[in-house]
Amino acid sequence: MAKRSTIGENPLDLLVAENSLDTVVPGPEAASRAVRVEERLDRLEVGIEGLKGALAGVQGQGPQLNRAIKEVAELQAEVARMKGELERLMAAWPPMQTQVAPLKAEVAALKAEVAQIRGKLVPSDIPWWMGGKKK
Repeated sequence: MAKRSTIGENPLDLLVAENSLDTVVPGPEAASRAVRVEERLDRLEVGIEGLKGALAGVQGQGPQLNRAIKEVAELQAEVARMKGELERLMAAWPPMQTQVAPLKAEVAALKAEVAQIRGKLVPSDIPWWMGGKKK
C-alpha cells in the first residue's frame, strides 16, 4: 500500500496558518497608548528645549553672578567693620553717661528757672510775635 504524504498531517493547518486574520491587530487601547506615548515624548522634548534655554540664560548671567558675589563679600566686610565700630561705641557709652548726668541736672535747673520767669510774666510783657498781646 502506498503511503500518502498527508498522513499524520492535517491539511487544514496550512490554510489556518496562511489566514490573514492570524496577523495581530492592535486593539484601540494600544493605539491610544501609542498616542499618549507620543504626546508625552512631545512634552518632554518641549521641556528639554525649555531647560536648554534656561541653562543658556544662566550661563549668560555668569558675569553678573560674579559681580553679585563680590558685592556680597564687600557688604560682609562692611558689616564686620560696622560691628566693630558699634562695639567701640558701646564700650564708650558708660563713661559718656557719667559725663551726661551733670548736664541733665543743669538742664533741669535751667527749665525750673525758665518756669519761674514765665510765672512772673504777664501777657502784655511778652512781645506780640511770641504770642503776647499787643499794647
